[in-house]
Amino acid sequence: MLLIMCSCKENGRGSIYEVSSVADAKAFVEAESKKKSYETKIEDVNFTLKHISNEQMALRGLGDMSHRTQASFDSILKGYDGLLFFNLEISIDDFNEELLHYKPQPGDDYEERVAYYAFGMQKDICIVVAEKDTIPCAMYHYERNYGVSPKNNFMLGFNTSHVKDAVLVYDNPYLPTGPVKFALNEQELFTHSQIKIN
Repeated sequence: MLLIMCSCKENGRGSIYEVSSVADAKAFVEAESKKKSYETKIEDVNFTLKHISNEQMALRGLGDMSHRTQASFDSILKGYDGLLFFNLEISIDDFNEELLHYKPQPGDDYEERVAYYAFGMQKDICIVVAEKDTIPCAMYHYERNYGVSPKNNFMLGFNTSHVKDAVLVYDNPYLPTGPVKFALNEQELFTHSQIKIN
């Protein structure tokens, strides 16, 4: 069963968000991160997929905002044309260690699990468009938390900006869930706030 949580848009159009400081940029990123969220739970494993807009990525590229201009922001933003980013968060009920420690099987090699989550998991993630074309995960980063948090975060990037009738699929051989699927909504992914740099 798939539970989808999505943000509401005013008249189908994004609003304009003015940014003049690091605090403004952080507030925008936090507000956006609460939108476009897809959640599902299989057995005791919780999955949350959050879209990261290109505007959020571009704001990160501005760093400390000391050299902020609309032109510099627009230039960074243009570099993300044709790309699609997500954060995949995985947590397990009543389990507060890193994901790679979850339910080891006899014969499992710890270093192999580390290598899988650090580098190999990327090959098990793709976007399927219209049930035929497969878009592999092109960019991937595992944010290790060393047991500090029960939440495990993975940044995913895809070379596409068209996801009509698309499903993001993730199949982890170390989890008892089988393939996890998130039906993507193209209109909601690409309707977002526009940034105005002050």
